[in-house]
Amino acid sequence: MNEIIVGIDGSETAEIAAQKAAALASECGRPLHVVMAIKKHTSTQFSTGGSDTWQVDSLAEAEQSLASIISTLRLEAEVTSVVVVDDPAAALCSEAERTGASIIVVGNRRVKGISRVLGAVATDVARQAPCDVLIAYTT
Repeated sequence: MNEIIVGIDGSETAEIAAQKAAALASECGRPLHVVMAIKKHTSTQFSTGGSDTWQVDSLAEAEQSLASIISTLRLEAEVTSVVVVDDPAAALCSEAERTGASIIVVGNRRVKGISRVLGAVATDVARQAPCDVLIAYTT
């Protein structure tokens, strides 16, 4: 078994899937690659009227969020991470192919009902993945 990939987006479902992926990586002695996808990279500068200015960068914000979530995982394995500007399912599948991953772990939220027809991330990953997919029970 090679690397294990999990996608996170800040949702409770994704965090549960990440915890399960971390446990699997630890038990199997495999590295964990954590992926966060953002729709687009934006950077905005704000001025408060004085000499203070603030720079808000979506990529930097995503990287901070990713690091924060990784710090909560109970992990006894090597961890790498990346923020990708792409659709979440496409990002996970691309990273799996790029790293030669053995498995992608995703949560099961919104895999049922009408959202299945609309294309939930788990459903899209299962259709496009270049490797095995574990849909973790998170609801």
